[in-house]
Amino acid sequence: MSGRSTASPRAALIIVCGLVALTQASWGLIIPVLPVYAEEFGASAFQLGIVVAAFSISRLLVNIPAGIIADRGNRRVIIITATTGVAVVLAVTAGAQNLEMLFVLRAVLGLFGGVVITVGQSLLADMTEVESRGRSMATLQAFQLAGGALGPALGGITATLWGPRGAYFIAAGICLAMTIVALVRLPGQAAKATRTGERGSAKPIDLFRDPSFDSAALVGFSVFFLRFGGMQTLVPLVAYSWAGVSAMTLGIALSAMTVVNLLQVRIVGRISDKTRKVPIVISLVATATGYALFAFSHHWLLFFAAFVVVGLANGFSGSTPAAYLADVVPPMMRGMGVGVYRTFGDFGGLIGPIVIGGLVDLSGNGLAAWVTAALALTMAMIFLLLAKETVGARATWKPMASR
Repeated sequence: MSGRSTASPRAALIIVCGLVALTQASWGLIIPVLPVYAEEFGASAFQLGIVVAAFSISRLLVNIPAGIIADRGNRRVIIITATTGVAVVLAVTAGAQNLEMLFVLRAVLGLFGGVVITVGQSLLADMTEVESRGRSMATLQAFQLAGGALGPALGGITATLWGPRGAYFIAAGICLAMTIVALVRLPGQAAKATRTGERGSAKPIDLFRDPSFDSAALVGFSVFFLRFGGMQTLVPLVAYSWAGVSAMTLGIALSAMTVVNLLQVRIVGRISDKTRKVPIVISLVATATGYALFAFSHHWLLFFAAFVVVGLANGFSGSTPAAYLADVVPPMMRGMGVGVYRTFGDFGGLIGPIVIGGLVDLSGNGLAAWVTAALALTMAMIFLLLAKETVGARATWKPMASR
């Protein structure tokens, strides 16, 4: 590390958050662009859906391999290499000449992006202590929320000024700039908690022998299922078909809730450093309550009451489960643990819209809302009964090696 400037621990934390968040922001940046881009190749709506799905499927497949690589290699090198890959793929996508090439590039982008998120979350866990991990994961959530909010707007502006291909170049430039910052400033031994001498003492199957890890993985599944199947699929259907809410009004409400969630971040981080279980359970119970209200939302006033309950609950569901996961996974298996957790989550995000959409087609919005509420409440009960507290005066969780 001689001859290379390194950042303070706080700055290193911000750099890792930036790598993850800007990678995600680049995906949001091209949301308004991709349909226009695909139209150049004469893509149907179904073909466009396949192109979009290629990204999610690739990310689902790469999570666990990325975790294994992170446990066996230098996480700093891996995340910088993967972020560079994201930048290169985005730049190459600007020159895509046909739909097949666009599909392949989206799939490769999902592979690199999945590595960035899995390794980045592992790095954050390594760089933090249990007592402050909640606030650190909340910082990551704040970066992700900001990136998710700004990405589509920036994409729309750049596409209007320079065309859809220009938006890809802008996204590539942003990722590359952050990669250069990480190359210069991110310490080479950020993964301080990993001790090579311990790697041989645990196996991947050991993760599933811990009920606390199992319950955390199920929470990850439910969070993504509820986000993509609930908030992004069921809520718009209820808004338009039952409550008479316009697309513009719903869009404004979603943006406003993103701002509210950003304001929640610091509070959630402080609470989760005093107790991990309570905010997770309360969030899931509140989510269940909100979706039960959606089952009766034939009026806009009741719809927005349910929307606020679910939106505020979502503010507690991002960072705290990630902090809890980092607590219960042994340091030498942290990459694998994050990979498994994200696989559960991405699978929930993949099947959530399909299940909820099928239920709506089968029996309408009401059944879908009740099933969504039942899932959230069930996961709350599972976590309450199986998960051990990891911080605060009531902490009862102990590492596997000490049991």
